[in-house]
Amino acid sequence: MKKLFVTAALAAITAFGAGAQELRIAFPSFEKGLDPQDNTGNSGAPMLYQIYDTLIERDSFSTPLSFKAGLATEWAQLEPTVWELKLREGVVFHNGDTLDADDVAFSLNRMYHHEDPEFFSAWGRWHYNFSNVEVVDNHTVRIHTLREEPAFLTLISARSAGIASKEYHEKVGFDEARLNPVGTGPYQVTEFDPGRSLVLERFDDHWGEPSALEKVTMLHVPEVASRVTGLVNGEFDIIAQIPPDQASAIPDEGFRTQGVTWPMFHVWLIHQNNPPTDNPLVRKAVRLCTDRQALVDGLWSGLAERPTAHQFPEYGAPLYIEGLELIKHDPEEARRLLAEAGYDGEEMVISHPGNYYLYGDLAAQVIQQQWAACGLNLRLQEEDWATFHSKKPDHDDVNFRAWSNPMYYPDPMGAFDTHWSPKSWAAQRNLWVPSHPEWDSTYEQARYATDPTERRDAYQRLLELSEEESGWLLLYKPHELYGMRDGVSFDIPIAQRPYVIPLRGGEIQVDQ
Repeated sequence: MKKLFVTAALAAITAFGAGAQELRIAFPSFEKGLDPQDNTGNSGAPMLYQIYDTLIERDSFSTPLSFKAGLATEWAQLEPTVWELKLREGVVFHNGDTLDADDVAFSLNRMYHHEDPEFFSAWGRWHYNFSNVEVVDNHTVRIHTLREEPAFLTLISARSAGIASKEYHEKVGFDEARLNPVGTGPYQVTEFDPGRSLVLERFDDHWGEPSALEKVTMLHVPEVASRVTGLVNGEFDIIAQIPPDQASAIPDEGFRTQGVTWPMFHVWLIHQNNPPTDNPLVRKAVRLCTDRQALVDGLWSGLAERPTAHQFPEYGAPLYIEGLELIKHDPEEARRLLAEAGYDGEEMVISHPGNYYLYGDLAAQVIQQQWAACGLNLRLQEEDWATFHSKKPDHDDVNFRAWSNPMYYPDPMGAFDTHWSPKSWAAQRNLWVPSHPEWDSTYEQARYATDPTERRDAYQRLLELSEEESGWLLLYKPHELYGMRDGVSFDIPIAQRPYVIPLRGGEIQVDQ
């Protein structure tokens, strides 16, 4: 059935014609709804970036972060917890609605007010310190935070703070609006088959630099072999998330590959309430028994990276802590801890979505073997993505849940706060429950201190404490490839979250 759908879709694409003004991109996973405040997953990243604008935009290729005008042309901090922003005049949505302050208040307050569960995930990842958007006049808003927000510009430029049309949502309702999304971005949605395909066309009334492309078609093609074959046969211009061991299947002549080691961890979340992983000694043991370098070498041909601590070099000085080696491989100590904990071979279960995360199924099999050598009894519970995603991650029959932990912006909080803050999705679901007496005060310093050295020192202490808590298992930073035909080139947008493909004006080059 999937093959028939893809064939029909490709026939329609071929009829349109694949000249320099069109791109066809194949992805291994796909979204079923496109609302900026409701969508926090990896697969939505390349889509939302094209459809929605934010009040303040990032220079996608700058380090350190730099910001530029988006839907707001001016901004100023009036008080420690109040920012005022002046909106760009004359901006229109894809359906012809005119942007005003009510649209901003509608889009952001549905997150900030923390009342609708649809938006709890985005609230907990990014926006829990924001309290309200106040409308001053048609083109002026004031954004209030609960306490002074040192990352204000960074968080307000996240795509989860994209602006949607209040009038359109009130007319058609939330469910319809996420299936037929309307933003102000450089591309408008002309067709969306949830979970299967998305067609974007250039929005000629966009306020910013015109897009180079007239049309972008995104297709769900889950099998690696089908994506590679489609590229070689001219059905796709770009294919995403190709494993390194498939690089040789892409010919040198007429094609090229572009590799990237993402600032992201593949991670197993450890359920801290279910036995036997409710015991911190058992949690520490599973981490010590995991040979991450063997995973990197065996699965990724050495191209992925073994984590030494929960941090990324992209933070830059002084926030990145050179030489920090907190994550160890020590099976002998693991066995000692298991004996101390009284662990006697109780079964533990990992729920993982097959190969949604590249090599995720193989990694689970290798870890199962590694742990068996330490006396750990792990059962693999592989589920298709729809089943896995529909389950609440706090269901009681598992001890581990496969996930990913991206760096959403180059700062220690850009990866840590989104998953491990007291407001994060993991904490909301009672999966992440740190109990160390220093945790809360140390987190406060790492999150809100304004002095970089103070923040760095607090973050290092937080990482040390997290080893004691052992609430997660970092596996590696994945290395993946884009395949593309000759004539297509783009840089990886280092200031955006992983998996964003830069298709905005001036960001991609496409030759005939």
